[in-house]
Amino acid sequence: MDPKRVGNAIAYLRKKVGYTQRELADRIGVSDKAVSKWERGLGLPDTAIIGKIAILLDSDTDSLLAGDLVHHNSGWTGLLILKESMYGIKANTIIYDKPVVNFMLSYFMLMGIRDIRIVSGEEDRQFIESIFGNGSRLGLKLTYWENIQEKEYIDSKFNVMVVSGMTFIYGVDQSRFFQKAMLDKTKTTVLSLPKKKIDSPARIYYDSDKKVVTSEDGEKLRTQYDYYQIPIIFCPAHVICSMKLEENMGEETIPYTRINDEVYTVALDRGFVEIPLNTWDDVMDASVFVKTVQKACGMQIYCIEEIAWRRGMISHEEFIRLGERMKDTPYGKYILEIAGQK
Repeated sequence: MDPKRVGNAIAYLRKKVGYTQRELADRIGVSDKAVSKWERGLGLPDTAIIGKIAILLDSDTDSLLAGDLVHHNSGWTGLLILKESMYGIKANTIIYDKPVVNFMLSYFMLMGIRDIRIVSGEEDRQFIESIFGNGSRLGLKLTYWENIQEKEYIDSKFNVMVVSGMTFIYGVDQSRFFQKAMLDKTKTTVLSLPKKKIDSPARIYYDSDKKVVTSEDGEKLRTQYDYYQIPIIFCPAHVICSMKLEENMGEETIPYTRINDEVYTVALDRGFVEIPLNTWDDVMDASVFVKTVQKACGMQIYCIEEIAWRRGMISHEEFIRLGERMKDTPYGKYILEIAGQK
């Protein structure tokens, strides 16, 4: 690897997300002199922290170490498709201590996507708008659509990250897999996850190039696990605009079979958890999982304010102000603690 190329990449991406050298250094746990040294090509980050740097800079480890900036020069927009389940699960349904919509928006924010279109029913829209408004307090731009047919208004110059339905996803280094799916902006990529064998149309087969193939071809390429599509798609704008989506789409994953294009997949590792939030049992399972992890690790899973801060969408001062608004709650105290305001 070329230290000069790596340094240029770090400098470019740092400025792109809005960090100063000191702010980046503080988040990594090094001195600003170390960051300056990297950016001048006089040294390389330690391998123990390169993954954290990549996440903070909305990149992936491989691209960062290669000094590859090609994949960071054009924008992404988000499309969130929500529909109340037949069991009455909505955007305001609480998963332990946070509403469902916080998790859904966090998937986009983890990837640095600020411009998000939300398709939902009137009740969900009113709730989301009452909490987040136009998204500006989190550095977002939220637009509310009445139906999926408004997808025609997506600017063709963008690529689109689509989250359809309500689901809970959690795993170590999750952003890295999302970033891999975003690397080739000419391809349509779905995420897949190894699960126990179930009877589901979301089952995926793929070849050695990770291209999704028919089951007849895929049977020859199966691993010891069965892989299933999870409800996140990365694609050029023209792909989502050409899809024939009914007005009632959103309760389940948009299946890859609806995509009029070649489809590829990024397969997540074992150990990832995906719980489709279709029933109240699912809500309970996700809530128990969140409670267990937060209690064991002492951190807030999908703290939307923390994500906005760490992704450079809001300033440190604004992060503190958000914490101050909730200072009498455990959630607010957590924000103030990690902001250094105990």
